[in-house]
Amino acid sequence: MFAAMKSIALGAAIAVASTTLAIAQDYPKKPVSMIVAYSPGGGTDTAARIIANYMEKHLGQRLVIRNKPGAGGQVGFSTLARAKNDGYTIGFINIPSIFLVKMLRDDVPFEMSDFEPIGNIQLDPVVLTVPADSPFETFADFAEAAKANPGGLTVGGDGPQSNNQLQLVVAEDALGIDVNFVPFNGSGPAITATLGNQVDASVPSASSATGQVNEGRLRALAVFADARYPYLPDVPTIAEASGAEVQNIGASMRGVAVPKGVAPEQKAVLEEAFKNVVNDPDFIAHIERLGLPLTYMTADEFADYLASAEEGIGKYVDLLK
Repeated sequence: MFAAMKSIALGAAIAVASTTLAIAQDYPKKPVSMIVAYSPGGGTDTAARIIANYMEKHLGQRLVIRNKPGAGGQVGFSTLARAKNDGYTIGFINIPSIFLVKMLRDDVPFEMSDFEPIGNIQLDPVVLTVPADSPFETFADFAEAAKANPGGLTVGGDGPQSNNQLQLVVAEDALGIDVNFVPFNGSGPAITATLGNQVDASVPSASSATGQVNEGRLRALAVFADARYPYLPDVPTIAEASGAEVQNIGASMRGVAVPKGVAPEQKAVLEEAFKNVVNDPDFIAHIERLGLPLTYMTADEFADYLASAEEGIGKYVDLLK
């Protein structure tokens, strides 16, 4: 009888192993959708589409981008959380935006436990930009005008209650200035409004503004980071530009996640594919040409970061209320 039980247990183990191997070998059988919680043209959308260009080579199937903008990322994050956990829907979750949505709003239809990390791809700081023909030549010019006319300057950015707005209000608090934040559905539309002189300035992600700055259509006055942004080396940090200490809390971490419950074997396939993409020499050359900052974290590293990020963000969230 004991031998029979051992035989049954061994057979069950073999069956589970065979099923696991079959899942890994059979996945993916069709294109994988990637939800982006922001509009086309912004930094997150741009990063997703470049990744998609190289994903088929490493995943074996196309990566199809699905933009779900709205409510500072809430629409897209909620869509990802509710998606079928069959391994065919993944998405970017942006830090700190996803935490801000949870901290500042009632009845948000997702919990952080609804997501399982695959890996982080980027860390993208916020930059203050104005039209190339703006009278503000430097950040000091902008700050002086803001102090002289409290609430008179309009500054666009993704929002409401986004990482862009968070960075702006933290800077206002630290520098003693007051501006009028104008929310848009992503950095792309905010930049378009800036170029059209519909707002005085904007606070987009640095990656989404780099092209326009380097082409001479936008002027970047400061980058909210501890060090200069490598693709805009002539743009001072906010500390250099203002001479004051401003907490750089608004940088967007762009990490990939799946809905809770995706098979571990499928997650392992996705983790390996993204790791291979960010190490692909052609991909690296592509993002360097476009000025996209690469900060890769494994699934475990990204999970650890998520666990610690909430506390730091919580210290400043009252400034958005």
